[in-house]
Amino acid sequence: MKILAIESTCDETAAAVVESFGDGVRVLKSVVASSVEMHEKYGGIVPEVAAREQIKSIIPVITEAMSDEEVDAVAVSYGPGLMGSLLVGVETAKVLAWAWKKPLLKVNHMAAHVMANWILAESDTVSQWHTDTVPELPAVGLVVSGGHTDLILMESLTKWTWIGGTRDDAVGEAFDKAARILGLLYPGGPEIEKAASKVTEKEWKTNKNKFKLPRPLIHDPGLEMSFSGIKAAIARVVESKEYKDWISPFGDQRPYQVGNDKTNGVRFLDCARNDELKRNLVAREFSEAVIEVLVKKTMMAIEQYRLKSVVLAGGVAANNKLRETLKHEVERAGLSFHVPELKYCGDNAAMVGAVAILRREEAELDLKPEPSLATV
Repeated sequence: MKILAIESTCDETAAAVVESFGDGVRVLKSVVASSVEMHEKYGGIVPEVAAREQIKSIIPVITEAMSDEEVDAVAVSYGPGLMGSLLVGVETAKVLAWAWKKPLLKVNHMAAHVMANWILAESDTVSQWHTDTVPELPAVGLVVSGGHTDLILMESLTKWTWIGGTRDDAVGEAFDKAARILGLLYPGGPEIEKAASKVTEKEWKTNKNKFKLPRPLIHDPGLEMSFSGIKAAIARVVESKEYKDWISPFGDQRPYQVGNDKTNGVRFLDCARNDELKRNLVAREFSEAVIEVLVKKTMMAIEQYRLKSVVLAGGVAANNKLRETLKHEVERAGLSFHVPELKYCGDNAAMVGAVAILRREEAELDLKPEPSLATV
């Protein structure tokens, strides 16, 4: 079975042609057009801007993805997401299904993120992160994105149960807000990761307790999480006298001096470099705190349920530290770990096609978008 899949739930416009292949799906063509650069100057997504760009992009993107392919059905994400953006994809899919006299398949956007783990790697792209095997069930899925942080018990491809997640801010939203507080660009996840990676192990070992952030609910026996408190905590740190007055202890070991000037044997501090280092230290502490909570709660789910696999999904699944830490802990517990290839972590249409093939759900041509659709 071969499907044209369409994705337009947020700021990306995507189309893909996928086909069933063994227990998973194979991508024949995937095209993504993003308007993220247009949203950078606003520090976040502006729904009207996103929808206008998608109206411009949707037909060229589909045309490029289709090429000369013949498809058996048309699939589309119908929620959750931004209403204007959803309308672009849903209405386009309905017209194509009607014109081509093909079935219209509806797909839950968050389920699509999870099912990206059923996209099989081509032989030349197999790696520790992207394999040519699918997850064994039952499994637990950790879904982490700008709008969601969920733990899903997957007993089969169609029987899913929500077992935990955030009670307030989603983890991706927390990354964006933390980045804004630290003066970093949008989207916040990659910027926080980049800043955190600049901290050397020596700098971290010496200063990791200077700007300590909470790990909300980490000792709570349930699988609930909370990220609004850590966002407030990072704001308090940045406004604190300790943060504003902090001076790096590495001034004589790193190039912080202005030229080679010395006054009474004391080197001058490069204030810009000092400010960058303390900002990066807070970024790393934030990253460590969030990842510690996510990993802890996932491992608690493993203890509570008889599982064979853990799958990581969503835009935040692109975070290398999260991938590496969770993989290590899951495999140490004797389970298999799965995460999509980086290009399938963010919004894309290939994952929509995966759901359409493996969890086929036909829709009528009067399908309406559902912006607040639940993950399960």
